[in-house]
Amino acid sequence: MRPSCPDARKPFPFQQTQSSKDLSVLTRSAFPLRHVFRTSGRVPRRSGPRQLCLCALLLLSSLEPVAQAASARSSHDATGIGSFFTSVGHGITSVFMPGSASAHGHERARHRRRTVRHHAAAPVAPEPGFGVPEGTIAAHALTSSDNTLRLVEWDGQTTTLQTGSHAAKPAWMAVLVTGTQLAQACAGGWVHTLDDSPTCGIPGGVSDLALTWDRSRLATAPGWQDFWDVARHPGRRGLHFGARTTLEIALLADGVAPQDIYPTLSTQAGVDRAFRKLDLLRPYIVWWTTAADAARIMEQSSALMLSAPSTEVTSVSSRVQAGAASSLFVAGTQNVLRTPLFWAIPANVPADSAHRTLVQLKMHAPHLEDMPGPVPPGNTPTFLTVSDTFWSQHGEALEQQFEARFAPQTP
Repeated sequence: MRPSCPDARKPFPFQQTQSSKDLSVLTRSAFPLRHVFRTSGRVPRRSGPRQLCLCALLLLSSLEPVAQAASARSSHDATGIGSFFTSVGHGITSVFMPGSASAHGHERARHRRRTVRHHAAAPVAPEPGFGVPEGTIAAHALTSSDNTLRLVEWDGQTTTLQTGSHAAKPAWMAVLVTGTQLAQACAGGWVHTLDDSPTCGIPGGVSDLALTWDRSRLATAPGWQDFWDVARHPGRRGLHFGARTTLEIALLADGVAPQDIYPTLSTQAGVDRAFRKLDLLRPYIVWWTTAADAARIMEQSSALMLSAPSTEVTSVSSRVQAGAASSLFVAGTQNVLRTPLFWAIPANVPADSAHRTLVQLKMHAPHLEDMPGPVPPGNTPTFLTVSDTFWSQHGEALEQQFEARFAPQTP
């Protein structure tokens, strides 16, 4: 005999044992099942036990809420057929419906997800450059067979050199310093010693300090004596705030020959003479400390004449031609104060890097030549070489006297 689904015309067996009032809701037609199988009350010929089981499962699942409602109103809840269908319905529901524990488990799984963020690697800091005087880069004053050297300008102050040589991270791979600074740095252990040099440095060119004037207000080239003649050339004067080079300029203006400058300064009378000369010009002086300060004086036309590094004169002149300043300063060629420079390698540069730097300096021989512009014919430059020997011996005492005398006038 082939199995068939219940027919709507035949009531279920339990209809005969229940009250029609209480269980009338159970006499539901089997039409939905016939609709599902598209038959006229029969399962197709090829159907088997699998389709019959599915029929039973669908029927029991649809009767679960009805059985629960009936059991709530019947007095036979605990022992009757309603209890049976209720328990069966719960079992079927537990098979096809996810439980709360499963839902919470999925929720916990979602909470455990983390977004992995890939942070970009920090940029590698470049190696320290080669320290050169201010204005060198704009003036293209450094000559070298290696044009890839990374240059870093510094203010030339001894305190800056000392701080940079003791910093945790080197400020320069090598730095251009004066002979006086080199001697102090070598004695203090601020720089590496060199096997083939007793001075801890190798030659690196020269730095020139020239008499500079505003040619828009002064047509002819002045000398250091004209620098003090405020009656004929009214206007302010710019000078470096320090004994070094400033005392030499004062004696040149007072008529001392270049070759006699240091013998004169070696005496107290010569020192007093230089200070008295500065006192005469004191009301008109605009002091500058670094090369950048001198550049600002030229850019702002704050003085008619000043002593200025040649590198800054060239740098400011190039900016004036571009329209960045309102005046044009030029440097003289007579009695230019020339300071020899030396490459020194700070002590905080690692030994292996210091060795490579020394090889690079010897191979490419970078040196500073900052004499601005071509020299007119018949106007051969003259120089006064600043004596590092003199300033190493007398510099500290003279600087103290200078600061005590002129400190209230600092900018």
